[in-house]
Amino acid sequence: MSTPDNVVASQDTSPTEMAIPPPPSYSPRSSYSGPSGSGGVYINAETGFPGGYFLIKNVGANKVLDVARGEHDDGTDVILWTEKESSLVEDFYVAEVMRDPEADNQLFFMDYNGHLCSKVAGLPIDIDDGQLVVRRHRPVTYPFPNHYSHPLPRFSYDRSSGLLRVAFACDPSYPAPSAYPSQAWKERDYVLSAVPLKRDKSLAEASLDFLATAASRIKLNPFGSPIAAASAAHVERGDYDLRDDETLEEERPEHADDDSPSRRREVRMLNLPLGWMEKERGSPEIVSRRKWEIVPILHNRHVTRPI
Repeated sequence: MSTPDNVVASQDTSPTEMAIPPPPSYSPRSSYSGPSGSGGVYINAETGFPGGYFLIKNVGANKVLDVARGEHDDGTDVILWTEKESSLVEDFYVAEVMRDPEADNQLFFMDYNGHLCSKVAGLPIDIDDGQLVVRRHRPVTYPFPNHYSHPLPRFSYDRSSGLLRVAFACDPSYPAPSAYPSQAWKERDYVLSAVPLKRDKSLAEASLDFLATAASRIKLNPFGSPIAAASAAHVERGDYDLRDDETLEEERPEHADDDSPSRRREVRMLNLPLGWMEKERGSPEIVSRRKWEIVPILHNRHVTRPI
C-alpha cells in the first residue's frame, strides 16, 4: 500500500505512535528538510524554523523572546525575559509533562503564510520602529504601504551563523509616495539583537562620577576664567571624550557588560550594510547578542536540544 505524500513512512510505527507528518503540500512554505533527529521535528528549509511551537533564545543575554505580560493587544512589545518553564516537552494527555500555560507567552510558531506568530496571542509579529511587537491584521489603507497598514515582515533563522534575519516587502521606514522612491533599503541586512543593560550604579559610584564630571567642567585657567569649550577639531583628534549619549552602542566598550540583575532585556532590529559579516563584527559580546538558538517543544520524551 502506498504512503500518502503528506505522511512520513516508518517501518517501526505502532498504532499508538504515529510518525509526525509535515505541513500539507498547499502550504506556501512547506519545503521541509525532513526529521532533524530531535524527536521527529521538521525544519523548514526556507525559514529555518521547526514545525510546531518553539522557544527563541538569545545566546548573549541567555533569555528568551517573551510577549510582555502575556497580553494580546495590538502593539504589545516582544522583549527578552528569563525562561519561565524548564520543561521542553508538552503532552496534553500526561499531566506530569504539561507545560505551565503561564509560559505560553514565550512560545512562537510559523503559520502557513510564513509569518512568525505568538502562541499566547495567536497573532503575527511585526517590526515597529526597530522594535518587535504583536500585530493584529489590519485593512489596507492608502497610500499603501504605510506605517499603519503594510505587508508583515518575514523572519528567518540561519542555523550556521545563529542570526535571526528580517525581510521586508517594502521600505520599512514607510516614506511618503514618490515618483522616484529610494531603493537603498534593499541593500541592507536586517538582523535581531539583544540590547545590553548595565546595573544601576551604587550611591557611592554615582557620587564619584558626579564629582569627577563637575571637576572637569569647572577647571579654570591661570586668570580665573573657564577654559574654552572643546573645538570640533579637538574632538575629531580624540582629545576629548564624547558623552555617553553621543556615541553609538557598538562603540561603547563599557556596554559589553550586561550585568543588570533585571530579568528583562530589550530586543531591537539592527539595520546593517550588506557584507557586514565579512568586515569587523565587533567584540565577542556584540556577536553573542546577535546570536540565537531555536528550541522546539516536543510531544514526547525524546531529548530536546537547539536546532
